[in-house]
Amino acid sequence: MRLRERDKQTITLRAPEMVQEADASTSQGWSAEPVALRGHVQPAGGKLLAEMYGLRAAYMRSVFAEPGQLAVSIEGFGVWLNVPSTAAPDYKVVAVRPWGGHTVIDMEVWGRG
Repeated sequence: MRLRERDKQTITLRAPEMVQEADASTSQGWSAEPVALRGHVQPAGGKLLAEMYGLRAAYMRSVFAEPGQLAVSIEGFGVWLNVPSTAAPDYKVVAVRPWGGHTVIDMEVWGRG
């Protein structure tokens, strides 16, 4: 089964990396190389996610993507869904799992988990 093109949107993902500050301390930053993904974004829900994440599921989104789009594992990546790429990410990837003929990517609001 294919996803409708009109329902898809482009999502920008970036890998986490450690950034060294001027005072020699390190903090989490994001890779300069973005990964683009097209998929259908919707609120996360259902019995399975409620069992897995509990109340956290209210702050999550799911992306349904067609297989073959991801060449790397993206768990832990930052996601720029509703913010410009110059801002901090608004979601992070918490799980990637196959479902039927799709790949389902579960994302949680950044800073909640």
